[in-house]
Amino acid sequence: MLKNSIIPLYQQLSDEIKTQIHEGKLKSGDRLMTEAELSQQYGISRITVRKAIELLVDEGYVMRKQGIGTFIAEKKLRRVVDSENRVRSFSETSRMSGQEPSSDLLSVEWVFPKDSVQHHLHVGENDKVLKIVRLRKVDGIPVMVETNYYPQRLDFLLQANLTGSTYEVFRQHDLIPSHAVRTIQICYATPEEARLLNVNENQPLLLQVEETTDQNHQVLHYSKVVVNSQHYRLTVIT
Repeated sequence: MLKNSIIPLYQQLSDEIKTQIHEGKLKSGDRLMTEAELSQQYGISRITVRKAIELLVDEGYVMRKQGIGTFIAEKKLRRVVDSENRVRSFSETSRMSGQEPSSDLLSVEWVFPKDSVQHHLHVGENDKVLKIVRLRKVDGIPVMVETNYYPQRLDFLLQANLTGSTYEVFRQHDLIPSHAVRTIQICYATPEEARLLNVNENQPLLLQVEETTDQNHQVLHYSKVVVNSQHYRLTVIT
């Protein structure tokens, strides 16, 4: 610990523990040293150690078990939404969290859109739209079931690798995801969602509904994403 640094000691310790987690020196389920052990190892007070651990708990890196100790929490996909509403893909967000994204392609089909899809894509009831359903994973763990609807002008997606990032495909066609409107609420796992996400039927999940537009203010996609919140953390910066 650098005691003459402008960075508070508790923040330094918190950052050190985060680094050990990201580098794999501390893994999910590992027991963290006690306050006394950390205090002795780093030559700082137990009050400082306690503040560092509280910060790690707040940020979801560790979890306390009453009467047992403090343990490294299971990794969560950490998505940050800032005041400029930057639009990042699932793949980008995963890699920024130090995790490896992957996808199972569940279905691809042309469908006649329901009212909500018509509204968001600005199409008519007789205009077919492309529906793509994927199971998204981080480090091999199922995290979300993603249903995306695309207007017909984006039919080039059918020639792309749909287990990868569709945003990368958009950029290859000079389309830049630039703005998104998101709504997040609670939903409950259907039998199919429970099977795909390895959760119990009717377990509370997060439902994220999103409309994303490109640099020309044209809609790129309308999506409904069902998320297992055990593996997901959303931070909003305003």
